[in-house]
Amino acid sequence: MESMKSEWGRRDVFRAAMLAVPAFAVAQTMMPGRASATTIDPSCEVPADPVPTPAPEAPASATGAYGPAGSHWPARTPEPGDAFDLVVEVEPNWWTIQNAIADAIQQQPQGKIKIAVKPGVFDYGYGAGSTDYGVLHGINAGGRTWRVLVVPRDGWGTVTASGTIAQASSRGYAFVSVSGISVVGFDFSGQAVLVRDAQDFALAWSTVGQLNITANNANTSGVEFVECVLPNQVDDDTDRMAFRIANNYSIDGVSLLGCYVAPAYKAAGSSSHCDTFQASRSSGSGGIRNLRFEDSVFFQSSSQVLMMERTSGVSLAHSAFIGGLRGTGRYPIGAGRHVMTAQNTLWGKTTDPVTNATASDSFIAGSIRGWNFASASNTVVSHTPPTPASGEFTVDDAYAAADQPLPQGWYDANCPMPDAARLATIWAAL
Repeated sequence: MESMKSEWGRRDVFRAAMLAVPAFAVAQTMMPGRASATTIDPSCEVPADPVPTPAPEAPASATGAYGPAGSHWPARTPEPGDAFDLVVEVEPNWWTIQNAIADAIQQQPQGKIKIAVKPGVFDYGYGAGSTDYGVLHGINAGGRTWRVLVVPRDGWGTVTASGTIAQASSRGYAFVSVSGISVVGFDFSGQAVLVRDAQDFALAWSTVGQLNITANNANTSGVEFVECVLPNQVDDDTDRMAFRIANNYSIDGVSLLGCYVAPAYKAAGSSSHCDTFQASRSSGSGGIRNLRFEDSVFFQSSSQVLMMERTSGVSLAHSAFIGGLRGTGRYPIGAGRHVMTAQNTLWGKTTDPVTNATASDSFIAGSIRGWNFASASNTVVSHTPPTPASGEFTVDDAYAAADQPLPQGWYDANCPMPDAARLATIWAAL
């Protein structure tokens, strides 16, 4: 599922002279200008392989190798400034949005549809747990030329969430059994979001407090997280992102493009497992397959950066994974929090390793355990990695010290802090 406007060969590699900016850093090439909008004939057939939607043009000030830059856009999703066949303005109310989508796809079976949400605050959801009812639930807009675009009318930051991550189990937001929809441009930074039993769905250009996927009543496939930003550290015993399967169902084909995920730090003495990203199975024989991490950055939480089981086909493409205490220069560990002594960056069980993984143009600072790589190219690691079936890693011991933060210049050059001012700039096209 390709949604980038440029290929890897179009990026310019920069190598800084100062230690603060490592040699592996890759500058983000700005995207070309946006394509002109066209109106879709409702009678046209759905193409077998639709052309990916170009991203809106990134502003000139967008810099940084990893994380959001306003240069990624979900597939088959019209841009906010396109000519739409139907635009429906609604209040920030989930039932209203659900009904608007249902009516719109009846009126425009193949047209471009925008659900424009007026400024305001969403009420509490029904919870972001594995059995909770969805705020959008059972909407089938799949099989269309274009996904339905749900977007704030007045841009990012104008529509926000109620509640906190601590209330996620009862008041978070779940998107359940939905297809053919792109939810773009919302500020859920104080709340949890779950995508469950969904197909052909995107969450993009949004801030989130916690972000999960579950497949426990249907297979989940074709999901995109595009420039999803979890910018603030969480002092709690929780995973920042979790992909979970049960009851013989699987997760297949998930892309994480231009994402940024800050850590969670558990309390000192806590026995909880606290990962930045966790993929796991609680029952049945399902699997987690074909995950793509691209242009993204993940900081280590109290346990692992990426912890995976029952997982195969993981692509690490032009992304950074910061293990140990290397990320604490940006996200300090506060008083009363567990201080990591290990640097568990990529972790899989030795009896259940991640299989058929690939790494390209990436940076992995910390240990790699239980991962089998089919290939590796132009990827810097801080410690001796497993031997890939094809290609090789580059070991750079300049980053071997797990107990030292990376220099501030590294963060600034490679993953600028995605604060509100920066996001308002790079997502100005909304």
